[in-house]
Amino acid sequence: MLTYPAREGVNLASTDVTAVEGETASATDQVALAGAMIALLKDHAGLGIRLKEVPFDWTSGMHRLTGSFHYITFADGVPTVQEFVEYLYDCLIPYCLPKSKIRDALQGIDPVLDYHRIVRLGDDAKSLFIKAKNQLESGGEPGELILYALLEWVLKAPRLVSKMYLKTNNNMPVHGTDGIHLGYDEAKDMLTIYFGESKIYQSFSSAADAAFISMAELLANAGQISREIEILNNLSDLNSLDPAFRAKIADYINPYSTSKLTLQKRIVHACLLGFEYAAYNRILALEPDKVASAFEEKYKKRIGSACRVIERHYGKRLPVTTNLHLFLLPFPSLKVFRAAFYEKLGVAA
Repeated sequence: MLTYPAREGVNLASTDVTAVEGETASATDQVALAGAMIALLKDHAGLGIRLKEVPFDWTSGMHRLTGSFHYITFADGVPTVQEFVEYLYDCLIPYCLPKSKIRDALQGIDPVLDYHRIVRLGDDAKSLFIKAKNQLESGGEPGELILYALLEWVLKAPRLVSKMYLKTNNNMPVHGTDGIHLGYDEAKDMLTIYFGESKIYQSFSSAADAAFISMAELLANAGQISREIEILNNLSDLNSLDPAFRAKIADYINPYSTSKLTLQKRIVHACLLGFEYAAYNRILALEPDKVASAFEEKYKKRIGSACRVIERHYGKRLPVTTNLHLFLLPFPSLKVFRAAFYEKLGVAA
C-alpha cells in the first residue's frame, strides 16, 4: 500500500529519490527508477519467437493514437498456434498471482528439495484462471494473457495489479479494466498508467465495437477511474519496489498531492483487438517458403483498413484527449486457438 507523505516540514532526502528542489527528478534518479521498473518485468524474450511485429506508419492526424501490429509466426508455412499457447500458459503465474505471493513462495528455495512450492504456484495460478472463466462474465480469457504479455514486452510496462487475483476474491469484488500496468519514460520523467482492454471476437468489427463501448463507458465513469487508481495505490505490486521508489511513484499518482510530479503522468488505454482473419485460408495453400512474405504483404493492407476503422470509432466515441495504444492480432481460427488453450489448461472451451 502506498502512503502519501505530507509536503511541508518533511525531510525526504534519506528516503525519496525525488529531488526536493523544484520537485523534479535528477538524471540519476530517473535512471534508477527506470531500472527499478524494468526489474519488475517478466523476461519475454521468447515472445519474439512466437509473434512478429509488422512495421506500419500510422499517420492519422490523431496524435494520441498509436499502435503495434503483430501476427503469430510461421514454421514451414504453418502458424505456430500451439507454440503460442504454450508461451501463454507459461505466463499464468506472473499474470495471475501478486509478485509478493510469488516472492514469498520462492524465498530461499532449493529447486531440488522444495520443488513442490513451484508446483503449488502453478496450481494456484491455473485455479484462479479457471475460477475466473467459470464464475465471471468477463474473465478467464486468453486475450487477457496476450494483452499482459504485449504490454510488458512491447511497451516495457510491468503488470502492477493482478486483476485476476482480485476479481476471484469473494471479499474483494473488482470490475473495470482487464489490467493495470505502469510505464516510465526516463528521458521525459513521465509516468504512464496503462488501463488494459482485451477483445477477441470472430470479426474485427465486432471486437472494435465492443472495445470502444467498454472504453467509452469507463471514461464516462469518473468513479470507476478513481477506483482503478485506488486499486493501483492500495492493492498493487508497488510494494515490490524499494521504499524510495514507492515514495516517488506516490508523488506521481497521489490524486491529492500538490507536487509538480503529478503533472508528469498520463493515462493510456491499451487495447488488444484479436480477430479471425480469412486471408489465412488462401495464403496457407501457397508453397511453404512463400507463406510468411505473402501473409505479411496482405496483412499490411488489413492493418491500414483496421486503423481507419479505429480512427472513426475514436472520433465518434472517445474524448479527443484520450491516449490509446492499439494492439492488433489476427488468428487463423479462434475455435482452434481457444480449444488448444483450454485443453492446455485442462478445462472445456
